[in-house]
Amino acid sequence: MTCRPLACVVLAALGLGALPAAGAAAPRVTTVARGLSVPWEIAFLPDGRALVTERPGRVRLLRSGGGLQRRPVGRVRVSANGEGGLLGLALDPRFGRSNRFVYLYYTTASGMKLARYRFRGGRLRRDRVILGRIAAGPIHDSGRIAFGPDERLYVATGDAGDERLPQRPRSRNGKFLRLSPGSYRGRGGRAEIFSRGHRNPQGFDWQPGTGRLVSTEHGPETNDEVNVIRRGGNYGWPLVDGPRHGRFVAPIATYSPSVAPSGATFVSRRGSAWTGDYLFATLVGEHIRRLEISRRGRVIDQHVLYRGRFGRVRTVVEAPNGAIYALTSNQDGRGDPTAADDRILRFRPPRRPG
Repeated sequence: MTCRPLACVVLAALGLGALPAAGAAAPRVTTVARGLSVPWEIAFLPDGRALVTERPGRVRLLRSGGGLQRRPVGRVRVSANGEGGLLGLALDPRFGRSNRFVYLYYTTASGMKLARYRFRGGRLRRDRVILGRIAAGPIHDSGRIAFGPDERLYVATGDAGDERLPQRPRSRNGKFLRLSPGSYRGRGGRAEIFSRGHRNPQGFDWQPGTGRLVSTEHGPETNDEVNVIRRGGNYGWPLVDGPRHGRFVAPIATYSPSVAPSGATFVSRRGSAWTGDYLFATLVGEHIRRLEISRRGRVIDQHVLYRGRFGRVRTVVEAPNGAIYALTSNQDGRGDPTAADDRILRFRPPRRPG
């Protein structure tokens, strides 16, 4: 692609050079479900089906062969003003062995809540709220939750539009939080502040082989970031943003003007040409981006996929069978929806040559 001047400057500063043509070597995409209302997250059940959150407060069931079950399997009372609503979703690491716990992260009138549910008899039933005291706002509620290789539950929180919160040690906003098994399976209420100084991180995953946590983050119209998240790290917001962070942890990539990076996944399944690469969805950018990240944590190349083909893309997730699923976000008030939106898309990374 031809990068804009400022974007080219940022890429050159990071040693990345110009990007290849949009959509180069992009695999064929299949639409597996349509007609959703602002889907935000997808998580796969052991039997191949998947749970999908919709921001107005519904949890849908995607059949293993494709297509949505008509009736939602769960409903959550949310405050869906602005960017809020039902957001993150994660299955307990022991979901298929000893419990049926599902965790949901959502906006209420009194703030963000992390709640534990049980999925039984084809329905989600709330067990208890396990974490609160997180401010909510019309913007920057973040919302991605995921279990790490250490079986801790990680929660990304935004600044809720209040730039004072990310640097406040006692605030849970603008942070990565981490919950132990004793907390998320127990009575809850306790969370470690893993890192701080974040504006609105919306996607993260762990690099295969290194266990390195890599996150996307929205910048203020410019300087979107990809960060390696370190325990105890301070990422500088609102004191700094952009490639140079001084005493704060610097990003491994930045994007100006904004592409609004959202949900992300590493390609972990072996045998593909993309194995080990980091994929993330973009909202303003309306594409999926593929980053090649070295074992030292440096971006060595990147590629733009499907630019403009599906509109705003909220997240990408690797399924257990190696397929990549993507959720569009054209019904969120900022997109240009078609009759098919919003959709769940599926594609497979290309096989490794030879």
